[in-house]
Amino acid sequence: MAGSIEQVLGWFPGGDAIARCRATSLSFSAAAAGYDGEDRISALGDHILRDIVSRLPVKDAARTAALASRWRHIWRSTPLVLYDAHLLLPTRDRVATAVARVLADHPGPFRAVSISSSDFVSREPELLAECARLLAVKGVQNLVLVNDPADYKRLPVVPADVLRCASLRRLFLGFWRFRNSAAGPPTDGFPHLLELTVFGTHMPGHNLDHLLASSPALGTLALVLSRTCEHVHLRSLSLKCVLLWHCLTQEVVISMDSPLLERLILWKTLPDGDNVVAMRVNIDGATKLRLLGYLDMDMRVHQLQIGENVIKPDTEVSPSTVVPSVKVLALRVNFGVLEEVKTLANILRCFPNVHKLHIESVLAADEPTGSHNTKFWRELCPIECLKSHVRKIFIHEFRGEQSEMEFLEFVAASAEKVRTLLVGVTKEIFASGDKVNEVISKVAALSRGAWNCDECNVVVVRPKVENGWSFHRASDLSVKDPFH
Repeated sequence: MAGSIEQVLGWFPGGDAIARCRATSLSFSAAAAGYDGEDRISALGDHILRDIVSRLPVKDAARTAALASRWRHIWRSTPLVLYDAHLLLPTRDRVATAVARVLADHPGPFRAVSISSSDFVSREPELLAECARLLAVKGVQNLVLVNDPADYKRLPVVPADVLRCASLRRLFLGFWRFRNSAAGPPTDGFPHLLELTVFGTHMPGHNLDHLLASSPALGTLALVLSRTCEHVHLRSLSLKCVLLWHCLTQEVVISMDSPLLERLILWKTLPDGDNVVAMRVNIDGATKLRLLGYLDMDMRVHQLQIGENVIKPDTEVSPSTVVPSVKVLALRVNFGVLEEVKTLANILRCFPNVHKLHIESVLAADEPTGSHNTKFWRELCPIECLKSHVRKIFIHEFRGEQSEMEFLEFVAASAEKVRTLLVGVTKEIFASGDKVNEVISKVAALSRGAWNCDECNVVVVRPKVENGWSFHRASDLSVKDPFH
């Protein structure tokens, strides 16, 4: 769990100043070794001194007031950057007390505050309310508020003052719960909020609806390890990017209510266990949607609905089931299961203008090779996106099984525009030189065959780095393909 938090906080854009403080604290000893005794810093202007102080861990930043009279006002006139782990106190209750003292002593504004090492709820609940009040009154801009240690059985309610903080630009909430009130959370609105991440938090759907309606500038929404309502309807005139990671919900609706939405990323959207409910991804009028994935071809995991039609293995694709705006598509399929293969073919027909296609093979080691799919691929009519638009294909978790090779043969026979085919093997295959050579031999034989495209480069590559998923890349709209 701690690794997941760090992975997401590493993405949190408001944490850049916090990260600088963390790096600075590690460099003091090296800097002191080269000090020659001359005071050059005091000759600098106040604006430079404030920039220096803002990069220090908060304890060291506050102590600069004791250096000389010139420095007394510097820390208090510098927008606060607080990372509670820098306080280096032995117990969580002492950390909570120290955080409250720093927030009270500094006049504000607060540029970035990260509170993730404090157990406010069980030890110092009264401090939580006071800290939330100070954060709101003194105008925090980037806030990380994590209740640690987390206890899913007694998640505390999100402090009301945090939800009334109009100065927020970026907000990360970890291990809280929203009140199940029909009126929604007690927020006065977030006119400047750009990014919202909700981690390990229980949020009834009407609370999410209210937060979206109260955040007219919100561009990125991330729901991580969180339970929402049965239906998540993305209603926002500003939202451009939505990330769902281990988020348990039954339906996500993308419509003209989110006219600017460019990407919907589903990353391990279901928790481990047998009692899971398929997530329906409902697309209806999302004209700006450019990037979508990973969609699972197992209909027990995901079901794609376009307009009024759920795309099934036997669906007849028509103009009403086409989403022409999507350019990057990521799918997950078991090539050894015919129903999933048929669903794959139909879903590919729904996205005729895809330029980059990612397919993760989930063929289990003990399943048959899928030779019974040969007839299906040979008789299948060309698919528009593969035939005329896809330029780059990535196959992830490739094992070289017959069912996987049959798909590659179909691509080779029908694709006209593909310029690059990258075949990434599994970790198990990569660990064996013999198995890698076997896969290379199979793919090489395919590349020497009759390709419909004369200029396609086929390359076998190593597996993706484990835990290499990057929330920063996923939310950065300048990164055209975060799946690669």
